[in-house]
Amino acid sequence: MGIYNDPVLSTSLVIMAWAVFWHHWHGVGITLGYHRLLTHKSLSVPKWLEYLICSGAYFALMGSPIVWVGVHRQHHQKSDQPGDPHSPRDGFWHSLYKWMYYTGKVQSDEELQKQAADLMTDPLYKRLGCDHGAYHAKLNLFFCVLFRIVLFIVFGWQCVVGNLIATFTIFWSTQFVNAFCHLPGLGYRSYKTTEDSRNVWWVGLLAVGEGWHNNHHAVPKSARHGLQWWEFDFTFCCIVLLERLGLATRVVLPSKELLAKKRETSVIGKAQQNLSAAMTHAAEAAQKAAEVASAAVHEAAECAYLAAEAAGKSAREAAEAASNAARDAAEQAGKSAREAALAAGKTASEAAEAASLAARDALETAELAIAQLVSPKESVAG
Repeated sequence: MGIYNDPVLSTSLVIMAWAVFWHHWHGVGITLGYHRLLTHKSLSVPKWLEYLICSGAYFALMGSPIVWVGVHRQHHQKSDQPGDPHSPRDGFWHSLYKWMYYTGKVQSDEELQKQAADLMTDPLYKRLGCDHGAYHAKLNLFFCVLFRIVLFIVFGWQCVVGNLIATFTIFWSTQFVNAFCHLPGLGYRSYKTTEDSRNVWWVGLLAVGEGWHNNHHAVPKSARHGLQWWEFDFTFCCIVLLERLGLATRVVLPSKELLAKKRETSVIGKAQQNLSAAMTHAAEAAQKAAEVASAAVHEAAECAYLAAEAAGKSAREAAEAASNAARDAAEQAGKSAREAALAAGKTASEAAEAASLAARDALETAELAIAQLVSPKESVAG
């Protein structure tokens, strides 16, 4: 009873409730309507329901359906490559919001209409705008203002405030997918794809299922984006409800075999990366072994010269002895380096061990050469 007696608290709760409702209504309009229904044809619904769902996106300042779909299809075709409308490779702020000012430079109106040719046959969608000009944005803004005036008249100012909050949160949640879900270092990748898509859990929650973006790029036509049990996909829950009510048909879901194949490709990619790292470690170990062997060669040569000189030999004989010792040590060092390089096909740990053994062999050979050359000096001293 105390909550209802406090006007500030009760009003805040009403606004919060409206904000949560509108966030999900607008979010489903974007994710289910513009994205999975219009762009990827992941399911089919009656036309009147399609219009109703997509109105949630339109009234969330998403612009013309044709423009949204055309831009997003180009994103999939050129993802994180030249021509991608909103790749973080062109800058984080570009992917977050600046891209909206430059879509006409990366996609002509003719290309846009080709990308969304299936929607060009719909009179309503075509009237809402079919080019990158300012007309469709201004028209969208006009209808958004009109929509909120109607909300104020019917439901009151608390509903409008909640709707404005929700419009802000869902608008930027959609941009977060473009930016954070293609940003290396965030989230995780379950499948091997040709771009930088990531699964980011908090974007998945904010964007009502769109944050499982690596899953989406792996199987773009799938009506379900959260493919693991912990990847909550609110939009897919709505699709399941519509399907059980008989309002959604031809719902596209990836087979277990396809997902296994996609994931297997991902595992192979990781294995290749691990093998590459092992080869790198082995090469480094071989390089160190060669350096140690080289130092041993120089030391052996110096000791050989001194030993020969002490034994009373001529400079020529000392040079020959040093040259022979150096040649033997160099041959052993080369053999050790080759053995270490061959170890590159093993794991990093085995390669490092092989390189260590190779270095030890080189040192032992050098020490043996030194001992053989030093013996004359010891006999003279005796």
